[in-house]
Amino acid sequence: MNVSKLTKVKIKDIWKTEDRDFTPWLVENIARLNEDIGFNIQDPQKENRLENFIVDIVGEDNEGKVIIENQYNKSDHDHLGKLLTYLSNVPGTKKAIWIVEEARADHVSTINWLNENVETCSFYLVKIEVFKIQDSPPAANFDLLAGPSEITKIKQKINVEDSNRGKARFEFWELFLEKSKIKTKMYNNISPRVYAWLGTSTGLRGVGYNCAVTKNSAQAEIYIDRGKDNPSENKEIFDELEKNKSKIEEKFGDKLEWEPLPDSRACRIKKVIEIGGWQNEDKWEEVHEKLIDYCMRMKDSFDPIISNLQKKY
Repeated sequence: MNVSKLTKVKIKDIWKTEDRDFTPWLVENIARLNEDIGFNIQDPQKENRLENFIVDIVGEDNEGKVIIENQYNKSDHDHLGKLLTYLSNVPGTKKAIWIVEEARADHVSTINWLNENVETCSFYLVKIEVFKIQDSPPAANFDLLAGPSEITKIKQKINVEDSNRGKARFEFWELFLEKSKIKTKMYNNISPRVYAWLGTSTGLRGVGYNCAVTKNSAQAEIYIDRGKDNPSENKEIFDELEKNKSKIEEKFGDKLEWEPLPDSRACRIKKVIEIGGWQNEDKWEEVHEKLIDYCMRMKDSFDPIISNLQKKY
């Protein structure tokens, strides 16, 4: 049996220059890179100009923008710097790919370090080689030298989800605070935030008029937490308020949920809004109206009792 010899071909014998030959070829044959490495890059565009520099290729996949920096010969600091510069100047970039003929060990380490420490983008170092068998047409082969681990990919996915959740909550609170200022001064000095709650003091240390939002609901609440050194005082204050439950609920105009939270240090009294949360943007206006109303009614209902407790606590 005759077995043909696989011969490695110099890159420049196939594509004389990187910018005028290899990059245009890769744009037209992006499917080869996708197939070898497992990407799903779509609509690649050659030489995207950004002010004083040019990105070799910009494409997209289902996560966002993809930038590609191509380099002949051995990887160097100059091209690594370019990759990072492009990344910081192309909004929405989720993948940064560096294609080289040969990679230095310290650049492999750098790409691995970036994947471990940068949460908003995945970095890939890819080696390009060309082979042929006797007189056959040359065939390009892409080999992944460094990229995010499966654990890193999962973390990045979680971070993207966290980022989206934080963005939605920030916008939820931003609109809530704008509307609340029209009706009450309770939250005038509060800024929007990415967290699930915001609040203001009742005037009694460790007791706040809080608002909270989840994916599908929101709530106005009295939250009692005087710190880890005073867990007994949390329950004492809760009990003092609960003694006035009938009077408070009559003033509020509805039943409240009284939660001593025995498995937690804190205690809580709340009124829940079930019609929507941070993911239901079409319900935000209605949720905000109810939340503002509940917060104001809570303040009116609890203020006289809390004022008396200030003398004791």
